Amino acid sequence: MLMDSAERLQSAAALQQQYCAGMPQLGLYGLSENWLLKECGHLHWMAIARAQGRAVPEFADAAGRKSYAALTAVHLHEAHLDAVTENVPFSLSVRAVSPGRAQHFSAQTLRSGNTRAARIELLSAFVRRDAGSNRSIVRAPVEGPECGDRTLTDAALSLQARARLFRSGDGVARMGLQLAANGGVLRAVDITPCPHNDFNGAGLLYFASFQALADRAELACFGLRPALTAERELYFYGNIDPGETVRVELLAARDDSAEFAHWWRVRRCADGARIADLITRKRRLA
Repeated sequence: MLMDSAERLQSAAALQQQYCAGMPQLGLYGLSENWLLKECGHLHWMAIARAQGRAVPEFADAAGRKSYAALTAVHLHEAHLDAVTENVPFSLSVRAVSPGRAQHFSAQTLRSGNTRAARIELLSAFVRRDAGSNRSIVRAPVEGPECGDRTLTDAALSLQARARLFRSGDGVARMGLQLAANGGVLRAVDITPCPHNDFNGAGLLYFASFQALADRAELACFGLRPALTAERELYFYGNIDPGETVRVELLAARDDSAEFAHWWRVRRCADGARIADLITRKRRLA
């Protein structure tokens, strides 16, 4: 469904949503990070759709085949999720740009009153299934919004460059974490994602479920450590089919009195393929 040109121009310039925090949005220690990532993903798709003059995010490639905007990198930072508590109003604002032929980027800001509670950056690529399996995902170029905001474009190119490094297998030192000299795995947890909770309507293991995998692995390896995410980076390279098991490997960790951080790598157990890297820094709670 296409919008008229006036509505398209207005929608493409900015997108903002208002909320009041209730149980669906909240977690144990403040705003739920998992809910936040899901909502930011939804707004990312909506921003792309509106920039293309569409009222809903329905996309197709040049050959008319149905395509989806799969996230390739996410950066949550400057996060103070405990600023959002029960019945507190908050908002998410979105700006979007296309840094490449098949890629789309959005910069989103979480605010509660006058407090900026988080910044979230998302990079996606349009994909489609080349066969029936989620292992057959291929790129499906779809044009995106242009933007004259140099700051936004620079942020898009920066995340794009980091994503390229991680995809190549090189990675970079982030959040004070260094890989072991021998590249060994410190710990590992096998997890089978739940088809009813962890997969989305496109049949893919949802990007926000990878955040949940990292937290489940953290709990299994270290026990309960009351803390809030201050920063998290997620880089995606592949997917799994429902019923498959993944191995979540700890590559690096650091721990002090104020915060802790960890780097997890997610692999498909069936073939050992690397499908994600997840780097997290958490602030301890008293």
